[in-house]
Amino acid sequence: MSPSLSRDAELRVLGALCRALVARGLCVQMRDAIPGLTVTRPGGTAKDVVGYVVVNRRKGVVSWWRVDNLHPVKDLDGAADRITAFMTEPAASYPLGHRP
Repeated sequence: MSPSLSRDAELRVLGALCRALVARGLCVQMRDAIPGLTVTRPGGTAKDVVGYVVVNRRKGVVSWWRVDNLHPVKDLDGAADRITAFMTEPAASYPLGHRP
């Protein structure tokens, strides 16, 4: 098992992932209260948030929307690709708990 990430490392991961998601055309904002990212589809606004991305510092993974959407922090480009694919699928617009 990999060692836990520090808070500073968590914030660096979120910053790098934020840049990678923006480069893929998503609207992304950093959150302060609980470190994480809010993500909307291309062309969306802050009112259209359909995803929230956090880092599990203990496990060294990025997680989005559901607990089973995980990707290692050591592969942020892969994580950005998976999050982008998730955010652009039609079902991503359903509210939490209401996916078909």
